[in-house]
Amino acid sequence: MKIIFVCTGNTCRSPMAESIAKKLLPEHTIESRGLFAMDGQATSIYTEEILEQENFDAPTLAQQWRDTDTDADLILTMTTSHKQQLEMMYPETLPIYTLYEYAEQDGEVSDPIGGNYSDYQNVYKELYYLITELKHRIEFL
Repeated sequence: MKIIFVCTGNTCRSPMAESIAKKLLPEHTIESRGLFAMDGQATSIYTEEILEQENFDAPTLAQQWRDTDTDADLILTMTTSHKQQLEMMYPETLPIYTLYEYAEQDGEVSDPIGGNYSDYQNVYKELYYLITELKHRIEFL
């Protein structure tokens, strides 16, 4: 299964989700993208530090969403606005959900950009929990 995590700039949330998912779901192809990413931009320093402390591999450099990404089996966005933007770009039915929606819960993953280390830690904990829920859901497909 090919899963793509999507956020705005692909420097905080989606690369963190990518690294967590690669470790928790090694049998799947995991990638991340940003709707407004600058290809090759480095991941935020706090994201890198937290992933290193938690023994996750470093995420890939930022990549912008591409039309070819529509081949994913599952597209998971951080917010409803990300989901809506993709749905406007691709009116055909694609497997797009917010990460919370796919975990059958309410909420959105807030953007820690510009925040402090604690803000990033909170996002890490949130993503780890949601991706654990994702893993349980995928195992029953």
